[in-house]
Amino acid sequence: MPPSPRKHPMESTDYYSPTPEGNPDGKGVVPVLQDWGALAPGGVRPKAPAQVLVDYWSSLLVLSARFDFKVLPGRWYHLYRVRDNWQLSLISPSEWGARLPGPYLCDCQLRSDMTWELRFDDLALEDTALREALAAFFGGFTDSLSSAEALEDSLPLYQSNLPYRQRMLATALSSSLTHSLKLSGLDNVRSHVWLEQLAAEAAVPGLTLRP
Repeated sequence: MPPSPRKHPMESTDYYSPTPEGNPDGKGVVPVLQDWGALAPGGVRPKAPAQVLVDYWSSLLVLSARFDFKVLPGRWYHLYRVRDNWQLSLISPSEWGARLPGPYLCDCQLRSDMTWELRFDDLALEDTALREALAAFFGGFTDSLSSAEALEDSLPLYQSNLPYRQRMLATALSSSLTHSLKLSGLDNVRSHVWLEQLAAEAAVPGLTLRP
């Protein structure tokens, strides 16, 4: 019997809904346009292939997390594993103290170009459950990339299953990376080339990309 397909990295079991109806966030056109203006990518630049991949999977990891607050460029947030899902928090591990909501993985900062920077905790990568969760995420990421003709075809330009804030950030990420690919002369590069690059990179030290 063939193995079950892995989840796309943007499908969270907490809020994934394949057939949403209307606008569940109840936002009118003007607030949406205001939010999009605040999230318009700035300072987009050419990037090396390895940087494109790191920015892509790092950002998808954060956007697959649960959070219901407005994120701002330049501020650090904190990613935890809570009940088999990723959760982004405003509160650092030191501030949580003994009341941590779940294992802590990394600090996350939204850049002005709408990609995310991650700073991993060395001890977190020794946690077997966290490593398995990351490996499953990478498996979904590579499966999604391999099913597309080119990297830009796999970008989450509009993910109707996502909550409003994650959906807007995913659209901003797609716009940013599409622009970077064009500036770098990397647009329309076939997915198998990106997968070869991904296999050659140590995305997270000590972590095997495939589960």
